[in-house]
Amino acid sequence: MRPLTGSDRYDDDGGCDARYTRTACLWGRRPDRISDALGDALDLPGAPDDVGPPPGPPGPDAPAVLDLGCGEGRNAVRLAQRGARVLAMDMSAAALENGARAWGDAGGIEWRRGDARATPLDPVSFDGVLVCSVLHWLRDEEQVADVIARVQAATRPGGVNALLMFNRGHAYRPPAGEMRMPVLLDHDWYLARYAGWTVLEATDTDSTHTHKGHEEPHTHAVTRLLARKEAST
Repeated sequence: MRPLTGSDRYDDDGGCDARYTRTACLWGRRPDRISDALGDALDLPGAPDDVGPPPGPPGPDAPAVLDLGCGEGRNAVRLAQRGARVLAMDMSAAALENGARAWGDAGGIEWRRGDARATPLDPVSFDGVLVCSVLHWLRDEEQVADVIARVQAATRPGGVNALLMFNRGHAYRPPAGEMRMPVLLDHDWYLARYAGWTVLEATDTDSTHTHKGHEEPHTHAVTRLLARKEAST
């Protein structure tokens, strides 16, 4: 993993390193279903029954996928299992270290430390981009819009963006000892960012769950959005 330096470094990591240092596999090993929705949209082979390491490196013509804010890699590994070449990027060194221990030498994945807000992304370089549970932890609406624009610019014509984030449908109730509050925007605000793209899926649903560090059941309003960039003519 290369260190964050210069223009791709932010001092505010939102407490990510502290979270991942306290708890390995913070979000578990099971991928979110949006990773398989992205795989389906990219016509990747069917998902395997387990979530272990991929069997081997993908071929040179495999779709290139960016998992931006990959955490410990549960979604990156799923996409690699299905045959994608995955760039798994996160600003938390602790998350990437946990992922390396959890998954071992997962073929088809390049792990890179980087910040969604600043790390340069090559234009039109990815067939798919996954941004799962990242956008609502940015600083404000302007920053969310900027990251989405950067992701869109990095997507090839005909490529797919897959986003998952909390929306304004439910107030956020932080666990004990955590004061950071997310940016909660309207579901339709996210849809408006993809005007001119073909929306493949857009859902606004309630999700009640628990996880390590927040064992009390709590409910989020969740936007899941898959959209395809118009192919060049």
